[in-house]
Amino acid sequence: MKPIYLIVSMLLIWGCEPIEEGLPTVEQKLVIDGAIEQGQFPVVYLTLSSGFYDPVDSMNLLDLIVTTARVSVSDGENEEVLTLFRNEGYFPPYYYRGTALRGVIGKEYTLEVRSRGETYTATTTIPAPVALDSLWFLQDGPSDSLVNIWVRFKDDGSAVNRYRSFTRIISKNDRYIPAYQSTLSDRAFNGESFRYPILKQPADFTKVAQDVYFTKGDTVNVKFCTLDQVHFDFWRTLERELYSAGNPFGSSGNEVESNIRGTKPALGVWGGYGASYHRIVLK
Repeated sequence: MKPIYLIVSMLLIWGCEPIEEGLPTVEQKLVIDGAIEQGQFPVVYLTLSSGFYDPVDSMNLLDLIVTTARVSVSDGENEEVLTLFRNEGYFPPYYYRGTALRGVIGKEYTLEVRSRGETYTATTTIPAPVALDSLWFLQDGPSDSLVNIWVRFKDDGSAVNRYRSFTRIISKNDRYIPAYQSTLSDRAFNGESFRYPILKQPADFTKVAQDVYFTKGDTVNVKFCTLDQVHFDFWRTLERELYSAGNPFGSSGNEVESNIRGTKPALGVWGGYGASYHRIVLK
């Protein structure tokens, strides 16, 4: 699994800096990518940020993985120190995961990370999930074999709601991948029934127009999530930066928001998901 913020940090941290004689010195920061959803154990990835001009190879990337931190999650009544696990199928191959504490809808969860003499904390909640009413596909792509997945759901008009979607193509993806433009707020449709297309995350952001469609014959699992305001703001601002900047020397001018607080500045997010799961066969 690529820690998306690590990649964005590498590309954008010096996006607005002029290139002068010599290379700029980058202050290395801890990058936290953590989440918890109802019924699941918390999972946290820890890496270090890297400057745009720093060398990039397998050894340098491995040096950015943090494996000696103390990571704990508390729900206000119980606290668990997460265990370090290894999975060579993902990057980074090391991650911290709980084995006892599972997410519960409506509860608040506090993350604490102690690393290299510094302490970092963040708090999130798990909102109630919203199930999709229906899923279908339309041949919207440039060829007969490419389709878009459409979904419909009923928004709760009594509160401000925020959503994020993921997809997993069976036999092609071994994990859920965020949809392209994955975040959605009910600001324009509060309390209404709403439908919209869930687009596939492109493998190459320079070829978005050709790579956001699904292929006929595929079976696709859709993960539709609710999230709180602070969690939503992180992904909304990160995606805006990722999609609108377009190159490492440009920026949207907006800061990527984060809920991580520490004795030193850090990057990333700790967020809760209220998740519902659905499946559609594209044939």
